Amino acid sequence: MILERNEYNTCYQTSDYERRGPSSMSSIPDARDPFEKDYGRIVHSAAFRRLQAKTQVIGLDVGDIHRTRLTHSMEVAQIARGIVIHLNENNAVFQEKKSLDASLVEAAALAHDLGHPPFGHHGEYALHECMKPYGGFEGNAQTFRILTRLEGDKKLGLNPTRGLLMSILKYPILLNKAMADVTDPALTQHPPKASAYQSDQEAFDWMLAPFTTEERAFLTRTKELPNGYLKTVHKPLECSIIELADDIAYATHDLEDAINLGFLRVEELVDLVQVFLKYNKEPVLQQAISDLKQLESDRDSLKYQLNRVFGAIISTFIQNLEVHQLFSADQVPSMRISHIVSMPEDLQAILESFSQVVMDRVIHSQKVQMVAFKGQRMIHQLFEAMMNNHLLLSENDRILYQQVSSDSDRARVVCDYIAGMTDSFATKMHARLFGHSRSFFDH
Repeated sequence: MILERNEYNTCYQTSDYERRGPSSMSSIPDARDPFEKDYGRIVHSAAFRRLQAKTQVIGLDVGDIHRTRLTHSMEVAQIARGIVIHLNENNAVFQEKKSLDASLVEAAALAHDLGHPPFGHHGEYALHECMKPYGGFEGNAQTFRILTRLEGDKKLGLNPTRGLLMSILKYPILLNKAMADVTDPALTQHPPKASAYQSDQEAFDWMLAPFTTEERAFLTRTKELPNGYLKTVHKPLECSIIELADDIAYATHDLEDAINLGFLRVEELVDLVQVFLKYNKEPVLQQAISDLKQLESDRDSLKYQLNRVFGAIISTFIQNLEVHQLFSADQVPSMRISHIVSMPEDLQAILESFSQVVMDRVIHSQKVQMVAFKGQRMIHQLFEAMMNNHLLLSENDRILYQQVSSDSDRARVVCDYIAGMTDSFATKMHARLFGHSRSFFDH
C-alpha cells in the first residue's frame, strides 16, 4: 500500500513512511495508511490528554471558556488541515500528483505542543534555568523526546513515521549546538530554539538519514543571534504550514479569549480588524464587524459574532498564503525541503499586530504575570526537591533515576517527570511538599 500511495503522491518518498522499529500492531489488518496511524497514536496518547490541563496563554484558574494547550492544538490542526486542502485544490505546485497529505499535517499539528511543560512558556523558562548545567530544556525538543522515547515504548516512544517527525522539525538543530557555549546569564534566560536534545541524537540522525549531504546542510543551516545562540533558518514544507497555523490560531483565538475575559474591549477589536475589509470584501465579514459595535453588553450574541469575524479572518489568511520554491529539483531533490509556504508581508504585519495586542494586553497583564511568576517558582522548587531526594519521584521514574549514572541523565529524568505534569498536578505536588494539602494521597 505504501508504494502505491507513493506513486500517486510524489511529495513523499517511501522513507517518509518508515518507522525506527517494527510496529507492535503490524500483524492486525488495518485500512489506514502510516500517517493516519500516527494520528491515532497521538490522539490516544497520555501526553496529548494532559494538554487539556496545561496553560495556553491564560491560566486554567481564570475561567472555563478560554483555550487550553489541548484546544489550541486542536484548532491549529484544523487550520493546518484547511491550509492543506486549499493548497491542494488551488496551487499548481501541489497538483499533478504532488498533493500534500492532510492526515500527516493534521497529526503533526496535534503533536506540535506535546512537550510544553505546566504553566506555559514561563514553565519552559523555569525548567531551562534548572537544566542549564545538564543540557537545557526546550519545548520543541521535549516534543521530539516524547514522540521518540517517553510515550509508549521505552526505546521507540510512539514509534512515529519519519514523515511525522520531519513535520514537527521547526528548528532542525540539537539544543546543545544551538546554545553554542554561551555562558552569560544575562543573555540566556530563555532557551534557544531547537528540535532535539543531545541525548536523543540517535533518533534525530535516523530522521535525517535519507537526505543527501546537500539537503541536510541546507536544512540545518544556522545564523548567529546577538546573544550568541545559533538559530536555524530553514524548515520542512509541512512544518512551515503548521507554524503558520500556529501563528494564526494564537493571534486570532487568543484575541477572542481576551475579549471574552475582559482584557480587551469590543471597540478596540473593531478598530483592529477594520483593516481586513481591504482583503475580504464579503458582506458577511462587513456585517459581522458592524454588528460587533452593538454587542458590548450582549454576551451570547457577542460570542456568535466573534466566531463569524474570526472565521472570516482565518479564511482570509489561508486563501492568501503563498508557496515559494527555494531551490530547483536539481539542487535539492526533496520537495519537502525545496519548497515553503509563507504569508504575504502585508498580511503578516497584520497577524503580528494581533499577536502584539495579545502580548501587551494579556500576557503582560498583572493577572497573568502573577500566575506565571508563581508557576516558575513552583517548578524551581519541585526540581530542587526531587534532585535532592529521588524518592519524591513516581515509582517508574525512581527506577529510571537509579538506572542512570551521570548527573545529567538523572536531571533529565527529573525534568521529564516535571515537564509531563499538568498545571493542577504540579500545584498539588507543590502543596504537598511546601504548602497546605488536605491529604498526602489526593489525586
